[in-house]
Amino acid sequence: MLTPEGGYLSLAESQRLKDLNALNLLYTPAEERFDRITRLTARVLQAPIATISFIAGDKQWLKSSVGMPMAEIPRALSFCGHAIEAHHPLIIPDTTQDERFAQNPLVTGNPNVRFYAGQPIHAGARSCVGALCVMDTLPRRPSRAGLDTLRDLAVIVERELTRVMQGSFQESLIKSQDPLARRDSIDGLTQMWKRNVIMDLAHLECAAASRGSPLSLLLVDIDHLNQINETYGTQAGDTVLFEVAARLRQSVREVDVIGRYGAGTFLVLLRAGIIDSKLVAERIREAVARHSVPGMDMPITVSIGVAAAKTVSPSPALLISAADKAMRQAKENGRNLVESVLL
Repeated sequence: MLTPEGGYLSLAESQRLKDLNALNLLYTPAEERFDRITRLTARVLQAPIATISFIAGDKQWLKSSVGMPMAEIPRALSFCGHAIEAHHPLIIPDTTQDERFAQNPLVTGNPNVRFYAGQPIHAGARSCVGALCVMDTLPRRPSRAGLDTLRDLAVIVERELTRVMQGSFQESLIKSQDPLARRDSIDGLTQMWKRNVIMDLAHLECAAASRGSPLSLLLVDIDHLNQINETYGTQAGDTVLFEVAARLRQSVREVDVIGRYGAGTFLVLLRAGIIDSKLVAERIREAVARHSVPGMDMPITVSIGVAAAKTVSPSPALLISAADKAMRQAKENGRNLVESVLL
């Protein structure tokens, strides 16, 4: 197998990439089951940054992250790339004192990494496909208990690698595409399906609903996003989008379909009727409202429109139109509200 530079991969690297691709996780939407582990890792180890990432060819791709809203890093700049090559935990107490990383842009610039601890993640008993890591903006020396905790959490990640948790249509889509094709299907900021993909999935879900399965569609729109961008800058706006996407994933089931529909709008497909869907919408609204973004005085809220199909054969256009009207009604009624319609 050839490398991107035209050289040849070792047999071990070829097998590693084969095992990684077989997981069908590379370039897929972020999932709460992994986000939950990164949040726990950051909280328990008291680190501002935690990630679960896979090393694919010349890239490090982040499946889940806390404190680092980026999806991909060149492997040449990757700390985790060194961890998987060593096949054992990589600890860097002070990156500025390590000649391998002192001039790394992730050290000299944002996010200003000074400390790194990474535990390799294995697929089965053989291949090291990625790493669970924590980073800090201050130098530090982890305790033995801390490193043991990182290792235990990495084992939990490894167990999740073999579990297929996407919904059936999403699972079929993922399996039908190679990783490079999937890469173009994912929104880089929110790590959700792009609009064209979410629409394809909506057509499939509507076809299933016409055969008797319940279906609801939610449009979740961030309130005052333009004002946030104008007041605090587009980087702050991107942080809001990243955080709202995370709250969405926490609030829905892992079989539900979520994607980025517009600049500040998300589309959610639920296999549920109007009552359950309104409860989910309220859970989303409350989860977003409880969260604040450091450095921002403006509250972060969303307005949500819910459209549920009952007596008609639904189409994506019909559900979206109804949900959009309900969402606009929520805006007119004062924002940070849920409005619904039953078709």
